[in-house]
Amino acid sequence: MICKPKKSKRFKKIRRIVIIFLIITVIIFVFFEKNAADFSKKYVKKQSKSISGAIVANTVNDVLEKFDFTYDDIAVINYSDSGEVRSISENSVKVNKIKSEVIKKIQKKLDKEDLYTFHLPMGAFTNITLINVVGPDLDISFKLTGSVNCKLKSTFESAGVNQTLHKISLEVTTDIISVSTDFSEEYKYKTDYEIAQTVIVGGIPSAYADIVK
Repeated sequence: MICKPKKSKRFKKIRRIVIIFLIITVIIFVFFEKNAADFSKKYVKKQSKSISGAIVANTVNDVLEKFDFTYDDIAVINYSDSGEVRSISENSVKVNKIKSEVIKKIQKKLDKEDLYTFHLPMGAFTNITLINVVGPDLDISFKLTGSVNCKLKSTFESAGVNQTLHKISLEVTTDIISVSTDFSEEYKYKTDYEIAQTVIVGGIPSAYADIVK
C-alpha cells in the first residue's frame, strides 16, 4: 500500500516529461517545416534567376563570337552632301541571324528540362546564423522551362563636338518558370548585350534615334 503512490507519482512525472517532449518536438517540426518551405522558395527563385541568367549570357556570347559581326556588318549610315546623317539602316539578314540563333539556342537549353539539384545543410532552413551550416544535407531540386524573345535596341550618346556614339544592343527577354516539388513560380528576365558601336561624325536628326530596332 505504501509503494503504489510512489509509482503513481513517478508515472505521472514520466508522462509529463513525455508530453512536454512531444509538444516541443511538434513545435520544432512546425517551425522547421514553415521555415524550410519559405527558404526553399526563396532559394529556388534565386538559383533559377542565376541559372537562367547564365544560360542567356553564355548563349549570347557564343553566338556573337560565332558570327563576329562588326558595326558595318549590322548597320549602314548614309550621309547627305553636307555631311549630316540622312539615314541609318540595319542589315536585316545578319540581324535576323543573330536573333534567331540566340532564340533557338536558349530555347533548346530551356526545353531540355534538366533537373537542377543543390545540397544544403538542415541548419540553413532555420535562418539562424550560428547553425546555418549544421546538420545533414538536404536536396533541393527544380526544373526550368519557359520562352525567349529578343530585339535590337539603338542608343545615341554625345561623344564630343559634332560626334555621336551609336550603340547597338541585343535585348533578350526570357519568361522563366521554375518548378519544384511543392510549388512553381514564373518571372521575367530581361537584359541587354552590346553587340556593336561606332562614333558618328556629323549631325544626327533626332528622328533617327530609334531607327534601328
